[in-house]
Amino acid sequence: MIPDSLFSSNLLRLNHLDTNFSGWLFLPGMGFEDRQAWWKDLPRQSTHEGIDLLFFTDHSGQRRELPKQCLIPPLWDGEVVAVFDDFLGSTVVVCHPVMNGQGWRLVSLYGHVQPLVTRGTLVSVGEPLAEVAFEKARGASAPPDHLHLSVGWLAPGWSATELRWPTLWTNPGILLIDPLPLIQPKP
Repeated sequence: MIPDSLFSSNLLRLNHLDTNFSGWLFLPGMGFEDRQAWWKDLPRQSTHEGIDLLFFTDHSGQRRELPKQCLIPPLWDGEVVAVFDDFLGSTVVVCHPVMNGQGWRLVSLYGHVQPLVTRGTLVSVGEPLAEVAFEKARGASAPPDHLHLSVGWLAPGWSATELRWPTLWTNPGILLIDPLPLIQPKP
């Protein structure tokens, strides 16, 4: 069983947004398994591996954006097991002390960030592990200033250092799950 996450409330608190937040807002293409790109009128090369967080609504119903260099907390406590470059910044991979019945471990991936941690760092809920990358990488088609969040089960014997975006869906060592239900603020 996956424990509840305080990710949204911690992200809001770290970035002083808690009084302005009503809920996450997603454009078509920002969701898990979406095939459409939200920043251009073309399909993705592969199904979306997670969710893209950029927009939210405030209490008056207005669309707002995460601030530049938004601080990102982990979904749960854990250990940073990989940090690798992606096409807008870097990705931080955290392995959590949660296992399913077959020995698979829960991992979360935070993409398009500037890491504030290194491999081997123990991270705690509510403390920042990265900030959203704020400069567009040369040659990148997606816009900067958003967080890509993926969550999955890592198979026994597989290393998170084997995870890379181009092969995430085809990697037999990870079973991706929709992160949205895990980060929805509780009413």
